[in-house]
Amino acid sequence: MAVKIHIPPELRSYTKNLAVVEVNGGTIGECLQELFRQYLDLQQTVPPTGFQIYKTNVVNEPIFSWDSDRPVRDGEELVLSFISGCC
Repeated sequence: MAVKIHIPPELRSYTKNLAVVEVNGGTIGECLQELFRQYLDLQQTVPPTGFQIYKTNVVNEPIFSWDSDRPVRDGEELVLSFISGCC
């Protein structure tokens, strides 16, 4: 399933300045692992617990784990952000 991950400005240097990266995966964890596979340095920069990822269609339901088994649908969009004061 194709999923878009929105990258915050402070991390775009790791994604060749892309604001949105398309990955494939059936869960949020699989999508993050695919993102990290495409951009190896990004995984070393994003701490396992120092970020939040949101589904754009779900309000106030952040996910805090690289290995989240929460399912995603084809065409869904995720937003990656840092937890304030963490990094």
